[in-house]
Amino acid sequence: MKFQGACLASAFFVILIAACLMFPRSADTAFLYKTYTIKYDRGWDILCDPYVVNKDDWLYKLFRQKGEIANKDFPEFLRIFKRINPHIHDIDKIRAGQHIIIPLKKLPPNSMPGQTSGAVTIPFVNIPDIPETLKAYSTEYTVQKGDCISILISTKYGPYGEEPFKQGIKLFRLINPDIKDLNRIYIGQDILIPDPVILSQSWYHSLFDRSSDYTRSSDMNRSIPMSKKIPVVSVSKDRETQPATYLSKVSSALDGKLINKGVYYFPRPGREDFALDLSGTPLIEFKNGTRILFFMDDNNQDSELDRVKAFWKDVHIVGIPPDDSLKSVLDSLFNDLGKDFLKTPLAFFDQGVKVEVRGEWIFNEIAEKGNSVRHFCVTLIDHPSEGTPESILRYLDQNNIVLKEILTGKSTAGQKSNGPNPRKSAGTLSTIDSSDQKTFVNNLITAMGYTYSPNVNISFPYSGVQVKTVSNLFTGSDGNPFLVDFGDLYGDAVSAMEKTGFKIIQIKDDDNYPVIIQKILDAMEVPYSNNPTFLAAKRPAIHNTVFTVPGFLISGSGKQRILLSFATLHNGIIQFLTNQGVKISMIQPSKKV
Repeated sequence: MKFQGACLASAFFVILIAACLMFPRSADTAFLYKTYTIKYDRGWDILCDPYVVNKDDWLYKLFRQKGEIANKDFPEFLRIFKRINPHIHDIDKIRAGQHIIIPLKKLPPNSMPGQTSGAVTIPFVNIPDIPETLKAYSTEYTVQKGDCISILISTKYGPYGEEPFKQGIKLFRLINPDIKDLNRIYIGQDILIPDPVILSQSWYHSLFDRSSDYTRSSDMNRSIPMSKKIPVVSVSKDRETQPATYLSKVSSALDGKLINKGVYYFPRPGREDFALDLSGTPLIEFKNGTRILFFMDDNNQDSELDRVKAFWKDVHIVGIPPDDSLKSVLDSLFNDLGKDFLKTPLAFFDQGVKVEVRGEWIFNEIAEKGNSVRHFCVTLIDHPSEGTPESILRYLDQNNIVLKEILTGKSTAGQKSNGPNPRKSAGTLSTIDSSDQKTFVNNLITAMGYTYSPNVNISFPYSGVQVKTVSNLFTGSDGNPFLVDFGDLYGDAVSAMEKTGFKIIQIKDDDNYPVIIQKILDAMEVPYSNNPTFLAAKRPAIHNTVFTVPGFLISGSGKQRILLSFATLHNGIIQFLTNQGVKISMIQPSKKV
């Protein structure tokens, strides 16, 4: 599902503005702040709401009240929920007190302050004075003989002790701050009874949400604060990964867990238990329960291996010499797992752009029951600088292609250092209107960085007479003047004007836009390539991701590269190209293209 919307922050500010219109501004204003969690899922950052399950909660009912994803595509929402809540094995069986994470919205990278930290804090709504605001949702009441607060609240909110009743008591305390003891009210006392309609307000839950704070003062110009980083949970000593080894790189690239410390004991009837020393026989565990044992020597007997297989349902034994290469290890691993490798590159078209993904090991896996196939592409790289940029990794992940790049060097530091190219040559993005030929040429010349002047008076000698006409003028980088003619010049007039120093580019009525571009570029003698290709990473194309864009790439010597694209490019590709210093002009579709 493609995401084309604006960033979530703007949506929250819309809520903020609406709240300010609803609640008039006063001297003491307060924001309700709420902290949301950011989870990564298949190329997207997912804005999530941490939630603690309450008694009688029903997930399907709860889900349908939460966020853009659930409203637009509920099956996709459920798939994301299951992936980011692996501890929930059955969504129909949850218990009170259980912590879950509810996906709300897909976010482009870096679209919100603090997004990379894993959590963002957002001003949820602005309420000038909470007790005063709630008075608008209350009824004045004078205490009568025999009245008590619990009866008054239960009349509107339901039976004593039920959740709505508890919420009504909380609201009563908030709206009547002068009443310290609910059991001590007197006849004739004026109180406020909160209306249950408050419970349906969008901002209601944040009044008592543990992740919200309405005690902080603020004003409308206050910026969203940066949230603190979520602390990393340490692993136990017997589950630590061995640093700087090829097996740690393999397990990391394949989302496995390397266990290389400790001893497993397997019982053998009538004999001493078989001790499997993980320091000499490392083990990689995968989320689906598959285990791979790496034997570094031939001292283990087949009977001992059979004992291991009897206790572990899905275990694979891979024998590798201590000095084996990383490539040989991966060959042995994948062959033992029975992977059917694809012989041809992965390829697909996206809005006209051809995308080819090439790797050393490419295989398919069914992501989830009933869902599309996920493609995995594993490649060895010699240096972190050869890694694929993050924008392309995310883009491919959104298209069910997962790149796994393993650094062959001794250090894994920087293995994921595949962020934007630090070039300072700023790429820009624009669009070219192709509604008609004249508009197209005007916008095209302007996008190339030249000044285009339509309908300019031109004077030139013809058969001994000075003739005047009107044409369209621009000057190239070499200072030569160019005239663009749309069928107004005839016969010897063209050659006569060229003798005065003008270069004439004649556009015919039946010329489509690729032909027009070629005529202009050829006349200007500007170097260009038709339907250019781009390599995603700084390594040979044989094991790389290649993009072929329909259009033209202008690459003049010493000039900024300009891409004239007939395709609508994905944000990930746009980010990648602009980070490479490419100026992009996307040509709007037209019947003549």
